[in-house]
Amino acid sequence: HSVERARELGIETVYQERALGEQQALWRNIFMGREMTTGLGFLQVKKAKKETEKILKEVIGFTAAGLTPDSIVGRLSGGEKQGVAIARALHFEAELIILDEPTMALSLSETKKVLNFVKGIKEQGRSCIFITHNIYHVYPAADRFVVLDRGRTVGEFEKKDVSLEELVNKLYLVARTGEIS
Repeated sequence: HSVERARELGIETVYQERALGEQQALWRNIFMGREMTTGLGFLQVKKAKKETEKILKEVIGFTAAGLTPDSIVGRLSGGEKQGVAIARALHFEAELIILDEPTMALSLSETKKVLNFVKGIKEQGRSCIFITHNIYHVYPAADRFVVLDRGRTVGEFEKKDVSLEELVNKLYLVARTGEIS
């Protein structure tokens, strides 16, 4: 299985490390590995910047005047960086986006931004797998939960069938016994 094949199937992954070029401009990060080029292979910089401007405003809702396609990614907050990584996946029309620990090491306000991006994914009719150790982060945005223990599925729940408190209790049980019930 390859990244290329996953992309052909409409699957994009946003890894925990985000795989962003910290010293590069936003437009370069959005199109990293999938650069817009002419038939002769020259970069279409103006086109890429214009498309990035659209993505910033329409896809991830970045409206700050100081944030442009030429802004350096390393100067963004953690939540904004995560937004850029998610926007890249959305721009390339992924139907399924896998987020690996997207709120790890983020402040509460940055976590809220990421959860808003996830809600935006759902509102666009796309699917999202949100991998996390923090059920409190994912519960408000999720429809369904799959609980894993050491790579083994130990439980599956629809949100309508389990409260946050019940789910937390089940997770504690798994941590202690390796079983959900």
